[in-house]
Amino acid sequence: MVTGLKTAIANKPARRTIDAGLTAADRINIKIERHALLLRGAPIASTISIINALITLAVAWGRIDRVVIGVWAAAVMLLSMVRLLMWRRFAKSQVAGHALLKFTRMHVAAMAVNGALWGSLAPIFAVSGMMSNAYLPFIIAGMTAAAIASAGASWKSVLAFNVPALSAAAVSYGLFAEHDGLLIAAVIVLYGVATTYLAFTTQQMIVRSIRLRSRNDHLLAALTKQVDAAHEGEQRYRALVESSSDVTLIFSPEGKITYASPAAEAAFGAPPKNLLGLSTKDVVHPDDFDQFRAVGGKALSTLGEVIPLRHVCMRAPGRPYANLAGRLTNMLYVPGVEGFVFSGGRVEEDACRHLPAAE
Repeated sequence: MVTGLKTAIANKPARRTIDAGLTAADRINIKIERHALLLRGAPIASTISIINALITLAVAWGRIDRVVIGVWAAAVMLLSMVRLLMWRRFAKSQVAGHALLKFTRMHVAAMAVNGALWGSLAPIFAVSGMMSNAYLPFIIAGMTAAAIASAGASWKSVLAFNVPALSAAAVSYGLFAEHDGLLIAAVIVLYGVATTYLAFTTQQMIVRSIRLRSRNDHLLAALTKQVDAAHEGEQRYRALVESSSDVTLIFSPEGKITYASPAAEAAFGAPPKNLLGLSTKDVVHPDDFDQFRAVGGKALSTLGEVIPLRHVCMRAPGRPYANLAGRLTNMLYVPGVEGFVFSGGRVEEDACRHLPAAE
């Protein structure tokens, strides 16, 4: 069992990386798209910050010095408005790659200032004797979670908010909390580590998703090109066949005629549509049927190989047999054909004249 396990591990195929097949330009576009995601999420973070500042103002009003909490709320909302204006400016200008990078740098700086403002709420609560109020840890945790949700495309942006916000909260609880302050501070630090890791993995997941989509776009483009080429080849083949004087018949794997070229009318004396749906037994004379089937068996075992048919008597319903010579080719796996292709012409000597019509 151990030997078998070692063999399986040794024969394990190499894991293909997502970056396989991506050019340097693709990687730049992936980075730009990640920054574009950050731009799209910016108004959500600003709006959440305004709403939570108003809720905090309502909760703390009358319990904390009104000037202090009023100035704090005004600063948070002013910063949020500046961030919204900044987002609006970049979003309406159809920004290019370098402008997105500039927005990201400005956004990270704004997130850091916003984190410092929300972190300052902890010492404000501490000075006012409200460290035991459950609202403070609740709002700080909510804001850090909102930062991950809105700025997950850039873990540095999340880190810029979380570090000042959670650091101030941990220090405030460690210094001013009446009971279990150090324990609460340790929990906040662990929460900060966990949210930082979550932000990093979120960014990695977003990058992986963008890379997969980019790679799938390449595969789809290549597949579309192949389908178009196959369709073009099929159209070219059909045009050549329909303009040829040779008779072309396509037999399905079940032996039914699925296509008859225009030249069939001159060979059989009947419109090509009259041949569609007929079986091999319907068109091939019984004396030649075994030969035709044997050649078909060879074609089945040799994909794409041309098997010559020196003589075969065929006819359309109600018409005399015609002596044909040609070739049979296995094209079962060729898109647009998917059958056995007989191609040939009428032979001058009428070897089928002596054959009775088999009704």
